[in-house]
Amino acid sequence: MANYRLKIGGMHCLDCAHKVEAALRGVPGVETARVKYLQRTAEVTADDTRVTPEVLRHAVQTAGYTVEQA
Repeated sequence: MANYRLKIGGMHCLDCAHKVEAALRGVPGVETARVKYLQRTAEVTADDTRVTPEVLRHAVQTAGYTVEQA
């Protein structure tokens, strides 16, 4: 397992945070995903043999947001 912390861009409300969280939880191999709207961060625990920062970035971008750092 690996822990990832992502800085999320483009969130304007709590609904945005829920969308990012749902997108991250939908990635195969993700165990937990928690988005903190006020901090503009996402904390993800995932199987590091299946999930990379690039995979997480793609999920966030597909949901319509950006990852400012991974």
